[in-house]
Amino acid sequence: MKQKITLYYDKKCPFCSKYANLLKLKENFEISLKDARENQSEISLICPNLNINDGFIVIYENNCFQGAKALGFLNSAVDKDTFLGKLHFIFRYDNIFSKILYNVLFILRKVILFILRKDSKI
Repeated sequence: MKQKITLYYDKKCPFCSKYANLLKLKENFEISLKDARENQSEISLICPNLNINDGFIVIYENNCFQGAKALGFLNSAVDKDTFLGKLHFIFRYDNIFSKILYNVLFILRKVILFILRKDSKI
């Protein structure tokens, strides 16, 4: 039986959408991609202490991971043979560099959405 992972992301964000669509997990995982803009109440029920505007959210076995911690969790679940899997392996997402990199990407997301005239707040 496959282990289920749910990823809540901003479908309007080009970075988030590309990442979500490129994400290929190991065979023992099944991923459900959900647009955070359409599922805000669901996120609030499952992870009441997290704000989706602080980064995407991963749910696994009733645990909520967000931002760099979510990337850290996905590092263990992603298929290492894919391009994205190789990036996960290189950056590991459990060190200071990776946390800084995540924050830079998070800021770039806001800039890109501003340029595209889309609201970065969900």
